[in-house]
Amino acid sequence: MLEYDDAYSFSDGLAAVKVGYNWGFIDKNGYKATSFIYDDAYSFSEGLAPVKIGLGWGFINKKDEIVIPCIYEKVSSFKDNRARFMLNGKYGFLDNTGNQVIPATYQDAGYSFSEGLVSVKENGRWGFMNKEGKIVIPCVYDQVEYFSEGLASVSLKGKEGYIDQKGKKVIPLKYKSTMPFSENWAAVKVKDTYR
Repeated sequence: MLEYDDAYSFSDGLAAVKVGYNWGFIDKNGYKATSFIYDDAYSFSEGLAPVKIGLGWGFINKKDEIVIPCIYEKVSSFKDNRARFMLNGKYGFLDNTGNQVIPATYQDAGYSFSEGLVSVKENGRWGFMNKEGKIVIPCVYDQVEYFSEGLASVSLKGKEGYIDQKGKKVIPLKYKSTMPFSENWAAVKVKDTYR
């Protein structure tokens, strides 16, 4: 059994672990499931795991095959057949075959889609796009959070509130701080305390 210098939780039946300077994956019995040749690695999701070789990130499958080349500056794990990537300092999204289904044209982007939408940043402002890459809520906000229970927290000129998936302001932007909804409730900061 190996001893590990670092490790992530199990996901899709495997865990990323670090031995010395290299990363690889083990199964739940502690046996090597991949080679230990990666400079960095994250957990498997939807059958693929982000791995870094040299300066580039890509993805391997559970057979330890590189299925998306390690050419990206950053990547996130797959969720709903989409993974964020950075190339030439801009963000876009891949599908699980490696196609750049949303080209890298954004200043920044959320880690993953939530309720069919993801946040994107253009010209210093945030908005939301759908999985086809269409901006459905214009990039007009200073900050945004992910959608939860049909609503997303947004910030503009130091005030926060909530919009729906069509961009309609359903809870006015009047709070100092807001949190995502969970079980029909969200914490909001009025003055210096949360309510």
